[in-house]
Amino acid sequence: MATHAGNRLLRVLLQTLRAGLAGIVATGIDLLVLAVLVSGLHLNAHVANVPALVAGGVANFLGNRHFAFRARSESLTRQAIGYTAVEIVALALNGLLFDAALRVFPNAAHLYWAVRLVTSHMVFLLWSYPLWCLVFRVRPGLRAAS
Repeated sequence: MATHAGNRLLRVLLQTLRAGLAGIVATGIDLLVLAVLVSGLHLNAHVANVPALVAGGVANFLGNRHFAFRARSESLTRQAIGYTAVEIVALALNGLLFDAALRVFPNAAHLYWAVRLVTSHMVFLLWSYPLWCLVFRVRPGLRAAS
């Protein structure tokens, strides 16, 4: 029984780390697209922000579906709808938590990037990742088939 619990804990830890790695890669894609559009194509940063976020979001979805959760055997449509719903709420939570943190710690405004990292990681760990576990859940017997 203890070995089974230890194996499950290891699987969850590795899955969480893979989801984090997928997020790092997605963030890199987001920033790369943003840099190319702003610095290379001279688009306004406000305009370039949207396609960069979409590129990062698509990369994150694919990274989680294929790498973190290994959920290729499940419905792409169901996963895309679930992921989008989770991320719409996550966007609102990120905005609210970031704003609340800066209100509680007004002297940290110059460390906005650190505040963003802390608040976004809280949203990831407490909201996005737990719900992604449902969105990308693989029914028993399907994982072996993929």
